[in-house]
Amino acid sequence: MGLNRRKLVQLGTAATASAALPRFAVGATGQNEAFEAEFAETLAGLKAAFAKLGFSESQPFSIVTGNVDYNGGLRHDFEQKKLQPNAFVIQPLARVADVEEKNRPDVLPLFHEVGCHPEGVVSGRDTTELMVRLLTEEFSLDPSRIAFVSVPLADDVRPVLDGMNLPFSQKVLLRGEAEALAARDASGYFFPDPFGEDYLVTMGVYYRVGNQTEPAPESYPPSANWTEIGEIIIGGEAAPLGISIGAERLTYALTGQLPTWDQRLDALFAHIDLGHAEPPGIAAFR
Repeated sequence: MGLNRRKLVQLGTAATASAALPRFAVGATGQNEAFEAEFAETLAGLKAAFAKLGFSESQPFSIVTGNVDYNGGLRHDFEQKKLQPNAFVIQPLARVADVEEKNRPDVLPLFHEVGCHPEGVVSGRDTTELMVRLLTEEFSLDPSRIAFVSVPLADDVRPVLDGMNLPFSQKVLLRGEAEALAARDASGYFFPDPFGEDYLVTMGVYYRVGNQTEPAPESYPPSANWTEIGEIIIGGEAAPLGISIGAERLTYALTGQLPTWDQRLDALFAHIDLGHAEPPGIAAFR
């Protein structure tokens, strides 16, 4: 199927795999200033929700990593191994490969991943319940529009989803293990070290947009009817189990609002200008 998105980022180039990726039917045009106000409300809501659950906020790392061999020296994911138990972080990120997908409204040059690790002995059932409760109880997302993509190992969380009115048999698209391992694209398996072999078992969380009625994606990658809003770590030892939520994507699910690519491009450059030498990966965005 060609280069996957994670491989593109490893190369640190703007090589393209766009032909194999879904396109959104709707587009953002012009500067969407209203989005930033909605986004600020989403961040405030996330902070309040995590605080209510007993999590403390950790400070994010710089978006500049210093490792020019991966993603052009830009931070690609939140530092899962470095995040303390019972803490959450709102981490700004940028992915060089996303330049080739900038015609998708839900792909942005600068975005924020909110990650957390519950304290103590945690199972995939615990992290699944945590994610579903956050989305449906704290943010009132419509359960009928929520679906998941994972691998057969996710069957262990079946009782949790069945008990939360998200029937596993209807709401979870299962990929083949060999396919997901080879893809290394986090919908089934996530590799905290992009060059390593240790992985986590994950379940991608998708939200249906538009007026379609399908209960879950019919194939992978999902159609333009779906946008990925988060990820649940349900197994593995490469990092603590936890969850992550894309704050911009959550805002989109809540409001239908997205910023334009150029709007967020200015914000990305502002992050780089905060006393950091420009990493080579930023050239792909210029």
